[in-house]
Amino acid sequence: MPPMLRMSLEEMFPPPPLFFKEEPPGWVPFLNSTGAVVPCSAGGSPPPTVTWRKADSGAPVTELPGLRQLRPDGSLVFPPFGVDQYRPDVHATSYRCEASNSFGIIGSRDVRVTAGTWHAA
Repeated sequence: MPPMLRMSLEEMFPPPPLFFKEEPPGWVPFLNSTGAVVPCSAGGSPPPTVTWRKADSGAPVTELPGLRQLRPDGSLVFPPFGVDQYRPDVHATSYRCEASNSFGIIGSRDVRVTAGTWHAA
């Protein structure tokens, strides 16, 4: 009698080599007094690297102290900021999340961030 084959679900249906676990929304409105976190996470084998780019130019997004941060979990963070720190190139523009590993690169939908400024009376 042949030996019984035992396979786990992961062996029978392996995950794709590269996929988004959480893709950013298409639009993120926020106030300067609250800030915002734009999520992006990916999975695959080997584990992918998540990067952010400007949607219009494809330029890599870098951290700007007090205005824009990149988290190790892939999130793009816009901390609360003063009205005088508002920058359209940071707070009113579109970004794209990318995930890459040895199998290739996938890109998210563009996400438009729109920061409104709140003035205390």
